[in-house]
Amino acid sequence: MSINEIKTTVFGFMGTQPARLGQPGATPVCSFRLGSTPAYYDAAAGVWKRKSTTWLTVKAFRTLAVNALACLHKGDPVMVTGSLVTEEWTSDGQPHSSLVLVADGIGHDLARGQDTFTRIRSGTASIDEGAAGADPWTTPLTSSPSETAPASSVSSAAERTPVRASNAG
Repeated sequence: MSINEIKTTVFGFMGTQPARLGQPGATPVCSFRLGSTPAYYDAAAGVWKRKSTTWLTVKAFRTLAVNALACLHKGDPVMVTGSLVTEEWTSDGQPHSSLVLVADGIGHDLARGQDTFTRIRSGTASIDEGAAGADPWTTPLTSSPSETAPASSVSSAAERTPVRASNAG
């Protein structure tokens, strides 16, 4: 972490499907849009009211990018923690900028549904360690049944539903 770095956590819904960035053989990177809409209860009117939606681009790198591509879907309720940065570029001679949340961690918002965690094995070294060998973009990650921890003690797989674009809660 650097001096004056802005660390934050944002709760919201996936506005886009995660997209791969970069080329095979390069550091895995993915990006998606995250929308967060604050709401408050107006006691005088007796209703919940929504404020404007804030949209951020989220970028994830290395193992987090590979796992995000495998697990996250448009519409999922998620929480993302990371560093808020400004990306700047020039297009047609005009300067542009955009806020980007560089993710340290991403997870489904369990206040809005259930999920299942699966520990992965990606070879002898972590992608984060710059492992030589199989390209993480082209090599599927593997898991063993003993490493899958159910989100609850529900015994029927039909009763366990992964988080998808539900608006529960």
